[in-house]
Amino acid sequence: MSTDNAGAGESGTMPRQPLPPAGGFTAEDIGRYDHVTRLPSRVQCLEQLAADLDGIAYSGRPRTLVLVTLAEAQHFNGILRALGHAFSEDFIRAGAQRVIECLDAGVTVYNVSVLSFAFVVDNDGRYPPEHTARSIATHFTDPVMVQDIPIQTAAGVGLVALDAGFTAPAEALRAALTAAQDSRSSHHPFSYYNPGSDAAQRRAFQLLTDLPEALEADDQFTLHFQPRVSFADRLSHSVEALIRWQHPRLGWISPAEFIPLVETTALIRPLTALVLETAIRRLSRWQDAGRDLGISVNVSPRNLTEPEFLGRLHGWLERYGVDPRRLELEFTEGAVSPDNARTLETLRQVRALGMTVAIDDFGSGYSNMAYLTRIPADVVKIDKSFVLDLDSGEQARFLVGKINNLAHGLGFRVVAEGIETATAYEFLEGIGCDEGQGFHLARPMPDDQLDAWLVR
Repeated sequence: MSTDNAGAGESGTMPRQPLPPAGGFTAEDIGRYDHVTRLPSRVQCLEQLAADLDGIAYSGRPRTLVLVTLAEAQHFNGILRALGHAFSEDFIRAGAQRVIECLDAGVTVYNVSVLSFAFVVDNDGRYPPEHTARSIATHFTDPVMVQDIPIQTAAGVGLVALDAGFTAPAEALRAALTAAQDSRSSHHPFSYYNPGSDAAQRRAFQLLTDLPEALEADDQFTLHFQPRVSFADRLSHSVEALIRWQHPRLGWISPAEFIPLVETTALIRPLTALVLETAIRRLSRWQDAGRDLGISVNVSPRNLTEPEFLGRLHGWLERYGVDPRRLELEFTEGAVSPDNARTLETLRQVRALGMTVAIDDFGSGYSNMAYLTRIPADVVKIDKSFVLDLDSGEQARFLVGKINNLAHGLGFRVVAEGIETATAYEFLEGIGCDEGQGFHLARPMPDDQLDAWLVR
């Protein structure tokens, strides 16, 4: 087979390895070579890995699989949308050329996915795999020139020792991709495969995969309620609704684990809808029982962009006959931009319907006091990181006192989160904070335990 110089990328030379004929692919070539780079495909890579794994098992000669990803998928999609398919293909070819320039002529590079290239090197001590990986990472610190346009990208480089117990070629390749993703996320030139990190990524993927089914079920998601206690009369007039997930195979899943995952996807919308309707239904029961209690619910900024959000919310309030003044919507400080006109208008309409709006985790986001003057809200919740430091830090006491005074001066009610000691409680009571919540007062609990706690 001959070497083809057409479309080689930034240097004008093609990879130093066998390629299919320049005239086109034969029937046998289809599926075995990538049509953009003309490099051997994932099929051939898996064949080679199978031979390498068998050879290692027989001879014990160590070898290392190296996988390079040219860019994050989101970055590449931006290039594709802005500059088109032809430019994107040139970018891939130029990236392949950069990888090959760092390798000996005898190393075969495989195009294993659109943005990923893999190859195997010997651990013979002459050029350690780490040396090769670092060389590739360094080679990508400069922009990739494509049609005279510099494209800055961050390559991820992952390494897998093939004598580490792998028996399936596809599993070794997947492990190398995981390591490359770890390299990019840690901003390190390269990363070796880490089973712990891999397990965490697979668990995260499993949770997102299982979430739609969980939303349809009636026995996986429940609400727990954490009382907010008034410093004035030491009674609870409101609770915060907190979601809990009982996974049928994995058991209890902490919201600290699954909520950040869900917030990166469109699934946050139906999940928030589930929490809101369940909370409003619970408000209805309390209202019918004559209990004067409100509920605060965390809502994602994604929900504020839904055209039907307000209508659906108003519909639930009417269906269950709930006084809107009993419902409070919480938004984290860093998640709601005061420059987003659409978001601000939705918040104004929420308040116009009679509900209250709370700024959650205040102090952890913009940390800009002018923020308070631009967000239509009623309540400021001081971030628990400040409250947790009240026992030991004068600086925390100073900041909490200033936030409390400023928020009161602007007409907000102030709630302190994360009260875990009597010392913190007494300080907050002393500065005139309105309400508090935290383990010192009450832990989150299911509704039957909440009823008993309220009676006590």
